[in-house]
Amino acid sequence: MTAPRHTLRFVPLLLAALAGCASLQPATPPDYTGPTANVADQAVPIGSSLLHVFELTRVDGRRLASTSLATVQANKGRGFSVTPVALTNELPLRPARVTLQVATQYAAPILALTNPNCQVLGDVDFTPEAGKAYRVAGRIAPEACEAWIEDLATQQPVTDKVSGRGTKP
Repeated sequence: MTAPRHTLRFVPLLLAALAGCASLQPATPPDYTGPTANVADQAVPIGSSLLHVFELTRVDGRRLASTSLATVQANKGRGFSVTPVALTNELPLRPARVTLQVATQYAAPILALTNPNCQVLGDVDFTPEAGKAYRVAGRIAPEACEAWIEDLATQQPVTDKVSGRGTKP
């Protein structure tokens, strides 16, 4: 018997959670001493057991601590209830290639087997500006799952979108 297609999309997120934090790095390289801009992840509660997560997972190839993993670790042993843990990153004020992820995150992995889910990961170019704050935004819908970085003050996108299949099986 094969697993439903929507179930298989949950597997990469589960594997990432199980991989741990062995090779995580800061968004700002250790040798960088200049100004930075803040980029906040979002973990939006949809109910007591489901979050929609919009996050920055890599900067110029460096793997970052992620909201997804932080949330999994903080909610171990809580059963079918999940409380979000949203992280932020300080990025140097220079062009970067960043990896964005949009994903559904359930309180317990078993819930992802029988409920709609998505996970989309992709790279976009981003150049933060001095004096600005940003957040990873997006949408999760039956027709598409998308993520982008937006200016926090204006709520206008400042990067291209990462887009993929929605939650419709």
